[in-house]
Amino acid sequence: MERVLNLPDLLSRKPEMSSFYFQWILLSALWIAGSQMHIINRRSYVISAGLAFRIECNEESEMQNVSVSWSLVPSRSLDNINGINININELWFLPADLSHSGSYSCLSRKGNETWETIFEVCVENKTCPHVNRKDEVTSTKELSCFLPHIFEIDPQAQVTWRNNCHPLNVTNSKVFPINRSQDKVGLYTCFVNFTFGGKNYSAAQTTEIYSHSSDYVVTKPEIIYPKQETQKVTLGESCTLKCKALVGKNDNGETFIYWSSDSESLDPTFNVSIVKEGDREYLLSVLYITEVTEEYFYTNFTCAVQHPAGSDFGKVFLIPASQNERYYWIGLGLVALLILLCAVVFLFRVDLVLAYRTVCSSAAVSSDGKLYDAYVSYLHGDQHSSSSAMTFALDFLPAMLEDLYGYKLFISGRDELPGEAVHEVIADRMSRSRRLIIVLTSQSCVSPQTDTTKSLLPDKLPISDHDVQLKETTTSFDQIWAAYEQRVGLYDALVKQGLKVILVQVEDGVEEALLPESLQYISRTKGILKWRQNASDRGNRSFWKYMRYRMPPAKRRKNQELTVL
Repeated sequence: MERVLNLPDLLSRKPEMSSFYFQWILLSALWIAGSQMHIINRRSYVISAGLAFRIECNEESEMQNVSVSWSLVPSRSLDNINGINININELWFLPADLSHSGSYSCLSRKGNETWETIFEVCVENKTCPHVNRKDEVTSTKELSCFLPHIFEIDPQAQVTWRNNCHPLNVTNSKVFPINRSQDKVGLYTCFVNFTFGGKNYSAAQTTEIYSHSSDYVVTKPEIIYPKQETQKVTLGESCTLKCKALVGKNDNGETFIYWSSDSESLDPTFNVSIVKEGDREYLLSVLYITEVTEEYFYTNFTCAVQHPAGSDFGKVFLIPASQNERYYWIGLGLVALLILLCAVVFLFRVDLVLAYRTVCSSAAVSSDGKLYDAYVSYLHGDQHSSSSAMTFALDFLPAMLEDLYGYKLFISGRDELPGEAVHEVIADRMSRSRRLIIVLTSQSCVSPQTDTTKSLLPDKLPISDHDVQLKETTTSFDQIWAAYEQRVGLYDALVKQGLKVILVQVEDGVEEALLPESLQYISRTKGILKWRQNASDRGNRSFWKYMRYRMPPAKRRKNQELTVL
């Protein structure tokens, strides 16, 4: 099992030496348990220019059969850099220079196991070095100069002490006595002059002596989530487990979080980051499973948070996701897609139908034996409203439908032959038409109680020209013609259900409530198309689109130049 720990923020908090050893002891325990580890670790150091300083690689590098390589990040050789010495597991700055600031990588390998530590080194131009140890005043009797590696090199090294970087009257003593009083709080630095490789150098180490307040409390960390959870995972897919822990008060950087599992053969990887929310600090550990195999099923993954003050644990139990649930979501997605598709078809049904007719014109044309695509009925005469209807029926309608789109229309007042009987012409032409276009004007709206209505729409259809002539005593021939056309067409549409009616309004003043009941029924079920006489081509574009939609399919002729409609 390879476990990757990315702890840049966690270990850059400059923990005490006890925290440092605690973390590495815990990692060593995990390694002994049989896990193969690839540890990515970061440390930060602030050192003073002119002083000798040593960086030591991971403790694993001291083991046998472990190879160690040093480099300057990113992957630059440290050869021929003045003042830097490599001694297998150690990197020496003899002495540190401002130009030595940077990132240094130590990579240790043993078989398939690797450990990498990246050291962030900052060299400052200060006399006394940065604090790297802390001790509590009430528990400290004496302060030692914590530079044992220097004394191993030169046992005769000379030691001097400073308090807050001011010289103290103590010389050549590795130990500085501290009485347990508040006035001893501060920074204590020991300077060591030693000989190495025939040259004289100076090294230093600073310890902070601090005092806790009376209400100082150290609390243990707490797992926020997971507590005891079950998570469904899918075979072959990736999976992410998250663990969030509240860092206890005054943890001094000693809190450590990690994942473990019941099975040693599994291969999870995780990283750790620090999250601050208000005045609280949390550790967030994310475990990545690149591919879920059967080994992961019914396995506990434990997230542990450790601190000298206490520990806490949370578990996630992995179970296979139900295929029925997966099929449910797939089905739900298909239903949603179908609903969306239906909505699109409904909203753009007119454009889709017209596009189909354009692409498949030959397949769309009906072969029902009809001669005309539509019979056009309008009110003839010289009145203004009649003139509007005649202009639309005789000029605009044929120019668009016949000349541009190839429809064949029978227009009363234009296509009947002289001497033909009225009722025979109307009945015959309508029986041979697929649509009935009724042009409505303000004259179409009359009071249903008047005799005019009765004369226009009699209870019985006239059966001969003599019946038509009798009506001339109360109304004009044009009105009778139009009324008879409408009654024949509406009779076929409503009773025989063999003719579809298209109502077109060509001027204002048409009120649905004043139309005959048959036309009111058509208006309620099919609607009325409104043509604007003084509108531009663009203004009537929607009208012509819906007119073509209600008309039957027809073979389109070659485009002809269309005058302004």
